[in-house]
Amino acid sequence: MAVVFDALPTSLRHASREFSMTEQTASDDEGLTIVDGRYVLEQRLGGGGMGVVYRARDKLMQKHRDRDPFVALKLISESLRDNEEARTLLQRECSRAQKLSHPNIVRVFYFGWDRSTDSDYLTMELLRGDSLERVIRAHPSGLGWDRASRAIAQLCDALAYAHSEGIVHSDIKPSNLFMTDSAALKVLDFGIAAPLRGAETATSETLLNPRRLGAVAPRYSSLEMFLGKDADPSDDVYSAACVIYELLTGRHPYDAMETPRAAELALEPKPIALLSRSQNRALRRALNFRRADRTATIAELRDGMLQPDGATRGLRLEYLAVAGAVLLAVPAVLLIRSQLALRHAAPAAGIAGPQIEAPTPRLPDGAASPSSMPATVTTPAVAVPTVAQPPTAAPALAAPALATPAAAPAPQTAPESSRATVSKNGPGRITPVRTRGASEAPAAATLPANGAAAVTKKLSNVRCQTILEHTQLGETLNDEEKNYYRDQCE
Repeated sequence: MAVVFDALPTSLRHASREFSMTEQTASDDEGLTIVDGRYVLEQRLGGGGMGVVYRARDKLMQKHRDRDPFVALKLISESLRDNEEARTLLQRECSRAQKLSHPNIVRVFYFGWDRSTDSDYLTMELLRGDSLERVIRAHPSGLGWDRASRAIAQLCDALAYAHSEGIVHSDIKPSNLFMTDSAALKVLDFGIAAPLRGAETATSETLLNPRRLGAVAPRYSSLEMFLGKDADPSDDVYSAACVIYELLTGRHPYDAMETPRAAELALEPKPIALLSRSQNRALRRALNFRRADRTATIAELRDGMLQPDGATRGLRLEYLAVAGAVLLAVPAVLLIRSQLALRHAAPAAGIAGPQIEAPTPRLPDGAASPSSMPATVTTPAVAVPTVAQPPTAAPALAAPALATPAAAPAPQTAPESSRATVSKNGPGRITPVRTRGASEAPAAATLPANGAAAVTKKLSNVRCQTILEHTQLGETLNDEEKNYYRDQCE
């Protein structure tokens, strides 16, 4: 029954307190202990150096028909009830935890005192799942990377947040970590958490340094904690690295040996096959015994363990193989396209015509017959005979300008759409030249009696040049081209 003392007269307040104290010493029908007249202890969940944790039913929440009236209650150990420093540490645990609001840190609700037993306690959220200690025990060969990496990320995030708030947990170990049914990792028990140097300057805080009480986890505490040195984030780095190693392998990095003894023997953890080389280096550095050699911050450990190339090593290799194949394929495609472009550009420029032969004109005595001569157009450099190509006219091949008798009549000229001229810009390079219209063309020259032979020789030279250019481009010649080059060009 909830009583609001401030709303009652003074006489009724004293009566209510006396009734509450009598109720605290009683047990319910099932013989369960009731703490502070409100919390019914139903099940023991675990214990440590500072106290014992129970599953408790909050009678006040139950009175108001709360669907989930259960909390976790941490009751100070009987052996520490006469230790004022220990009782103050429990209150400081509650105070620090209440300041930390993070999804991976357990929520602490209330710090109280049971008058009937002179016992301090605190309440916190009740988690459903298993401690990480039990999870590791159920996987003696370690967890798979997918599940372990999520737990590593959550652990590092929680500790990084606590450090940013000036608190070093100082007691990270599998039994103080909890894996919920929804795969969320929770950091528990800030009982011996210590402030960072400079974070709290109160004299009482200095006098109540929990490290002076000798509260350490022998297999997970850093060497500096055994020596009673001031709290530092690297203390949590060492403890977290031990937990991570055990999470991935199912065994302690130093075979469950206490830290001072392992340091004395200069033991080194074995590399983990599941991890990449860089990940093993990061974990090994975090496991150094001496603070000067150890990873300084939990963020560095997180980055070293969860870097993309290590977290997805197998997938990374597949991506690299695909990327390599693409990088090799792109130059090959570009080379093929350039070869095809050159091959198609050669006929367009008027140099690919090995199969074309100049017609032999029939010349009468003393004059050339205009009707029998090939139609030509001229440029200041060359005149090209027109060669018929079905169905689209191909550009004519350039022929040398030949002197013709002045008396020869002008030959017929081909339509503009079927004529083209080319000019030579140097050895082996031929470029198209704008075709002249019929009205623009100057008077065409006529061929002498030996004109056909000159044109044939010029065509032969052009084909030789074409074959030579093909060989320079790395193309393979067929037998006909090889024989032609050997007979006509060499």
